Amino acid sequence: MDKDIFIIECPECGVKNRIKSYTPDRIPVCAKCRARLVDEDKNEVHSKYADNLKNFYNLPDMNVRGTPE
Repeated sequence: MDKDIFIIECPECGVKNRIKSYTPDRIPVCAKCRARLVDEDKNEVHSKYADNLKNFYNLPDMNVRGTPE
């Protein structure tokens, strides 16, 4: 499963939408009724979360936890 995909249920019609990524300048809308899926503040927070998640996955593996037994 792609780690950059979010599923958001539309507050207006209830359709579940797959959102690939968040950007601060584009608020995701429902594919069926075109209603906004999140408000501007939540969009900014999710955008920062997605950026931080990308940075986390790009960290080198330091093998700190050791190998699972």
